[in-house]
Amino acid sequence: AAILTSSQSQTGMISLTQQVNAVRLDTHKSDTFEQNDLVLDNSGAVLSGSRDALIRRLVPTRDFCPDESYIFSLLVNIRTFISPHELMQKIVQVRFILFLILSLWNSTLCHHKKGNHSHLSAQIYCMFAQNADSHNFAKEGRGRMFAHILRLCSEWATNIPYDFKTEYMRTRLNELLRLCAVDKTYQQKTTDLQATLRSSLNKLDRYEKAVANLQKALSENTNLPEQSDSMTGLFLMCNDAKTVAQQLTHIEMERFSMVGVDEIVQSLASDPLSEIGRHSKNKEGTISSISFYIEWFNRLSAFAAIEVLKQTKKRNRVAVFEFMIDIAKECCEIGNFNSMMAIVAGLSLPAVSRLKKTWCRVEKAKLEILQHQLDPSGNFLSYRATIKAAQWRADSARGNQQKIVIPFFVLLLKDLFLIYHGHPRILPNAHLNFMAFNQLAEQLRDVIQWKSTICTFEKNPQVLQYLLITAVSGEKDSMLMSFECEPPESSSERDQHKKLKGGK
Repeated sequence: AAILTSSQSQTGMISLTQQVNAVRLDTHKSDTFEQNDLVLDNSGAVLSGSRDALIRRLVPTRDFCPDESYIFSLLVNIRTFISPHELMQKIVQVRFILFLILSLWNSTLCHHKKGNHSHLSAQIYCMFAQNADSHNFAKEGRGRMFAHILRLCSEWATNIPYDFKTEYMRTRLNELLRLCAVDKTYQQKTTDLQATLRSSLNKLDRYEKAVANLQKALSENTNLPEQSDSMTGLFLMCNDAKTVAQQLTHIEMERFSMVGVDEIVQSLASDPLSEIGRHSKNKEGTISSISFYIEWFNRLSAFAAIEVLKQTKKRNRVAVFEFMIDIAKECCEIGNFNSMMAIVAGLSLPAVSRLKKTWCRVEKAKLEILQHQLDPSGNFLSYRATIKAAQWRADSARGNQQKIVIPFFVLLLKDLFLIYHGHPRILPNAHLNFMAFNQLAEQLRDVIQWKSTICTFEKNPQVLQYLLITAVSGEKDSMLMSFECEPPESSSERDQHKKLKGGK
């Protein structure tokens, strides 16, 4: 939470800032701007436009299709001005998409009796009838136009699949794809796209059920962590830091992969920086993937601290402390920066940081690793350099294990928030600032790439179970455990200890 509310300026994150500042647009209200105007640069790239003009450019025709960059940038950003449901309706109604479908109508009639259109909505069939034009049945343009519409559908359904959770959205998408499947090649392509979408939505459904079950199990586990004179906890179960780091990466990838870019954008638009991730439910009433992921970070931080505090003997605390640092180091080597930061944050909590007799016994080289990764100077400059190196490695890697990049999620949200609010999204002439759209979309492209990586490490069910459901305690109980490890020394600590014991 402290990182989210930080007002430090962002450096090296917004790669398009110089381009934005270099372009001077006459954005003041003027009679020369019509409602459907677009403003383009010398290369033909869109700089700004009205909402409807931008949507019209999104819809492919036989001779034109926007590139994937434009499609993704508009789809991911326009939702703050128009819902995906309304956008889909507008796309269907735009005459260019109707011309596309009409040009394919002849080929579909050979498979369906005239008037047998039960698979089509009445609204779409009515629009077919109203816009029939013999010029739109040109056979030579069918394949090219279908390739264009398939690109739009594929970009949407693949990168923002949660837009299709409603029956309406799936039905409209399937109608368009079914009408456009004019030969076996395109039929296979539409079938593959529909299967990919179903897989994404089924995975989301299973994930939400698993989250509900896990939350129930955690709420029913009311046992407090117990301290012991003998070694206890994770170190006793598995003292291989690399194996533990790999299991943490499995958990991270499962959670990170389920955070949709649509949910990120809606949170950036509707919540202040300090409130992002605080809502356990999203607007649809389902589990917020952002909130659940941040809860995992907090739980892992508490877990790292408790594993140390369970050990009442100093030599065992030192061993577990160094073990946790080794795990954080292995996470860094893998590219799992969220777990690394969570562990480092846990070992920096007051209940652990006050253990001076324990800290003085920890190997100095390990302490330097901890301090280096925690350094917030230069807006986490050392962390940013490390994750940049991981990105370079991932870009050239051949195996999935070298492609893993799991960013420090809370800092990522802060960066995206600064990008989202860094430039006006509505210009004085009422145009939407497409250059600002591109800035956010560029970063979200990286997010999609990172969370699509498959974690192929061998699973250790026992360690996974322990990491997921082991009881952790709050700040008060952690401090009491800390005072059991090393008694209070200063008068302020003695007063604090007395108050904590009195409030039990």
